[in-house]
Amino acid sequence: MTPTPPITREIAHRVSKTRLDEIPSDVSEYSKTLAMSALGAMLAGPRSAGSDIVTRYVKRAGGSTEASVFGANLKTSVEWAALANATYAHATEYEDDSFPEAVSSYTLFPVIFALGQHLHSDGRTALEAFVVAYETQARIGIACREARRLGYMVLALAGALGCAVAAAKLLRLDEAKTTHALSIAASQGSGVGYQTGSMAHIAEMGFAARNGLTAALLAADGFTGQVDVLEAPRGLLNLITAGKVDNAAGILKDWGLPYRVLEVGIKQYPCCYHLQRMIESTLEQREAGTISADQISEIQIDVNAFFPTVVQYLEPGNEIEAQFSLPHAVAAALLEPRILPSSFSRAKIESAEFRALRSKVRMVIREDWGWAPTGWTPRIVYRLKNGKDVSIEPKLSKGQPPHLFSFDQCIEKYRGCVEGLLPEDRIVRSVEIMRTLESCNDIAELVNTVDV
Repeated sequence: MTPTPPITREIAHRVSKTRLDEIPSDVSEYSKTLAMSALGAMLAGPRSAGSDIVTRYVKRAGGSTEASVFGANLKTSVEWAALANATYAHATEYEDDSFPEAVSSYTLFPVIFALGQHLHSDGRTALEAFVVAYETQARIGIACREARRLGYMVLALAGALGCAVAAAKLLRLDEAKTTHALSIAASQGSGVGYQTGSMAHIAEMGFAARNGLTAALLAADGFTGQVDVLEAPRGLLNLITAGKVDNAAGILKDWGLPYRVLEVGIKQYPCCYHLQRMIESTLEQREAGTISADQISEIQIDVNAFFPTVVQYLEPGNEIEAQFSLPHAVAAALLEPRILPSSFSRAKIESAEFRALRSKVRMVIREDWGWAPTGWTPRIVYRLKNGKDVSIEPKLSKGQPPHLFSFDQCIEKYRGCVEGLLPEDRIVRSVEIMRTLESCNDIAELVNTVDV
């Protein structure tokens, strides 16, 4: 039997030694784009459903005035700030994802910004922390695809490990302490896929941020865990996959070849990733004059067996369920001038126009298409009242790899999140800082620019 490589310690070794100069420029450049996307969602998120409860929770918890809680006029401990800001970011459902690992860049930046603000970390260290943390959670996610099939929300589970790595990097922990940070985080990693459409789902990213950061802070102070917790026979990888780890050796063998940051897709619309191409395709048909809301008799959308395990709500009862509702998303694409968080508001859910259109959307589950998050193509048939059918099969939506958004292309998304919240001069200044983040001497400057 081939011995299992020392995955936990080797990840810690690579994390502790990696420097920005060793990271390819396209990776670091795109990381700045992802940072802007994530920051915009953190700032917009306090207005999303459930966020007010989280704000009250962290206010009640109190704590040292170390880091900003966006939208709350509050500073608290780095752990509570990371929990709140990560929950806010997830509440928008704008989070940027990659597949097949099913993890998000949004899980990491709340930790990087909160701890970076407190430690006055520079932008180079922040970028280093993001790239190695993303590689950690992504490589673990790829090896643990079976965990997602079993029902885990890998975004949160592997995300706790990524957050531990990000915090360890900012804290400048050595290899030994970074190993223990990973080990402690492994005991706190969790997430349940079934929670999509609920407030518990949005908080899972917040818990991952808090737990990973806590793990690194404990390790920094000498707390320890099993140094082979990932790869051991009764360790995390075997536990969450029921022993079906997919190429564990690939976690190390494929590390950085290339960095998985370049597989992160940026969402255009504030709802589930799996709805993005349905919305985009419907908007394109509408803008081309091929279809309109008043012409629709029925819309049939064929999907694979995986799709309804995440997009669960045919008739949404609240804002979060609407973000995971195929009929609602398609109705929004036919009725709304722009797809914004308000498109999934209670007013739109209860709108007679939306109700009427949702009732015309029929989801057909094609068991013969298999069970996979990606690698399949939906079929959308718009049946018109004049008897004509318009059929499309959207492969990808814009901003998805290999066609990644540039920094400038992502500014529109950032502005859509922060306009009305920040004065124009602060929007411009924050974009300037993020564009040249590697030259920023203090992450607190960026945070203070947007914390109004």
